[in-house]
Amino acid sequence: MSDLFAGAQIIMDRLLQAGYQAYMVGGCVRDYLLNRDIGDIDIATSALPEVVCSLFAKTIPVGMEHGTVIVRVQQISYEVTTFRKEGTYVDRRHPSSVEYIDSLFEDLSRRDFTINAMAMDAAGNLHDPFGGRQHLKEKKIKTVGDAEKRFMEDPLRIMRALRFWAVLGFTLEEETEKACKRLADELKEIAVERLAAEFIKLLRGIEASSCLRFMFETGVVSSLPELNRFRSSSERLYALDWACLESDEERWAALLFLLGEEDPAVFLKAWKQSNALIRSVLQLIRYLDKEELRPHDLYELGELQAVSCQRVRNALKGRIVDEDLDSVQQRFQKLPIHQRKELAVNGKDIVSLDESEKGPWIQEMLQRIEHGVVEGKVLNEKRAIMEWVRSWKGK
Repeated sequence: MSDLFAGAQIIMDRLLQAGYQAYMVGGCVRDYLLNRDIGDIDIATSALPEVVCSLFAKTIPVGMEHGTVIVRVQQISYEVTTFRKEGTYVDRRHPSSVEYIDSLFEDLSRRDFTINAMAMDAAGNLHDPFGGRQHLKEKKIKTVGDAEKRFMEDPLRIMRALRFWAVLGFTLEEETEKACKRLADELKEIAVERLAAEFIKLLRGIEASSCLRFMFETGVVSSLPELNRFRSSSERLYALDWACLESDEERWAALLFLLGEEDPAVFLKAWKQSNALIRSVLQLIRYLDKEELRPHDLYELGELQAVSCQRVRNALKGRIVDEDLDSVQQRFQKLPIHQRKELAVNGKDIVSLDESEKGPWIQEMLQRIEHGVVEGKVLNEKRAIMEWVRSWKGK
């Protein structure tokens, strides 16, 4: 944390020495005031992007058209953005024009919520023209200015409001809540990838359950992929402690299991999730309703997935989430083998027992041997396995 702020201080000092304004802005100020971990620091300045590039040795012009330059200090990246005001939002995401200005107040006034519209100068003084600090104390999420206008500019802000509710444990200010309900249909105009990014962050929150209840009961889910089908069967979602789960795969698996989704792959594809995530989630779901994880289950899952699966199983049963995780790891480590290449036999050995042509049967045979070794039905020794195979092949 100290390195993060030290680098920001270097940037602000350089800008100030050159005669420009410079402030830390947005989420880093909010999280600093809440004593939360800060992942990155954004800096707003009156200096034009070209000037920022000229003042620092290591810069990356990632968003020059919007006034943003990445400045690298002590191997840390900082987004440095010129004060600006924005034109009409023509595509429900990007403003039609950006005008550089010399006013911190105007720059903050374009932001979404009051808790994100605060700035801190190099001396540590807070600049809070819209009452964000008070709303932090009140645990309220309120838009900067008119809520409907803010949400119509970019409807994704509705999902961001819900995400802040879930993650911070706040509630929506009255007019902000009303606008969320009234304009929920506007979310249909937003790219699924953007919706998914906010939704999965929402599921990580300490108040994810209450937020999900709001979304289902008010119909917000009608504008989100797949979820509207489950409005009458969403009650099971509200009792889960979502924050105790550790990965997005675990949260998707818990969500789909509780909803009773019959085709999880189709659901996740509708949310534009990666094939790797889909495979992982499908594997977890397969074992969630088992009474216990048997040795072959552990083998099929692998150590990390087995622990992950047990964590979800604990959460679904209302148990302490870390219960039995060490036991699962120990049981996995004690398995005779942990992957097929550790088998004492291979495909050539199996073919030597049978004059049949090569084919899928070899893989089926190896799978059966794997199962037998893992379940302790036969020792992982070549002679023992070959005799065992002969015994159930009638040889």
